[in-house]
Amino acid sequence: MGAEENILKLLNSSPEGLSTSEIAAGTGHTRATAAKYLEMMKIRGMADARNVGKAKLWVSASKKKKILIAEDEPHIRRLITVILGRENHDLVEAANGEQALEMVSEHMPDLVILDLMMPKIDGIEVCRQLKRNALTKKIPVIMLTAKGEMTDKVVGITAGADDYMTKPFDPAELRTRVKTFLERHDSERNPVTNLPSRSYVLKKLASLGGNPDIYRVVLENIGVYRSSYGHGKANELIRLTSQIITHNLDGSPDSFAGHDSENNFIVVAGKSSASILKQISEEFASSVPFFYNIDYESVNLKKNIVTMMSSKGETKEIPLVRLAVSRTDRKSI
Repeated sequence: MGAEENILKLLNSSPEGLSTSEIAAGTGHTRATAAKYLEMMKIRGMADARNVGKAKLWVSASKKKKILIAEDEPHIRRLITVILGRENHDLVEAANGEQALEMVSEHMPDLVILDLMMPKIDGIEVCRQLKRNALTKKIPVIMLTAKGEMTDKVVGITAGADDYMTKPFDPAELRTRVKTFLERHDSERNPVTNLPSRSYVLKKLASLGGNPDIYRVVLENIGVYRSSYGHGKANELIRLTSQIITHNLDGSPDSFAGHDSENNFIVVAGKSSASILKQISEEFASSVPFFYNIDYESVNLKKNIVTMMSSKGETKEIPLVRLAVSRTDRKSI
């Protein structure tokens, strides 16, 4: 039996928790070696630490998915707690951005629900720091915003948020979003959008059976956009597109989306496919000018071009990013 298995066996036999020194004595390791194993097990979700007075006790990690609720309004934190249920999830809370970063470091949650406006450190900066850290960058972040304006959505995307919800939010929608991200945590995901990969989509389709409506949604001219505005801005555009797609799905079990490659999304739209695809296309079209914030006034939607200044001081026209939707089938995915 390996060192981690021995430590886990010891923790499972002591649900009240053990100190690092007790674990070292029980496994025959030095205190420093035991501490090293415990920190690695914490990162992988095998063990957790709890502060009891001035003592730090280690326990076997809960099988429940851990969610951090970072929100400065106590009544909203309580509301989210009631909606999600402590019996279903391991919920931890933070009242400001500084606490949020500390709680992420201590608990390594599976998901963060993060308010945009918070004292000490706002949600934007918290999100940026999480996404810059190699240990936390893959933790999904749902940003809570007070308004539904596109500018708020773009700000959240720029910081690296994986999704956003507007307050006040619908309880059923919050539960659905949380469930989706926690399920993705156990499956292969696209690193930019956190959407399920092609393999997940194929498995999901196999479970549905029948002949569902399947669509390929392609971001055209994304390569040109990346060359002109950079890799970071292109990823922001791709993330926002993924959110436009997922926010317009009807929430039914046979309606979901995946991300096959940087410019290729797979959408299974269920019975309302025509209206869903129409809504996605219209919202994307209305969002296009926000992608070109530097050259906003030079966007020509009728000609589908933007006029921009080259590094040599010359004007040039480049095609706008467009969304192309086409019907496809299982064999073509």
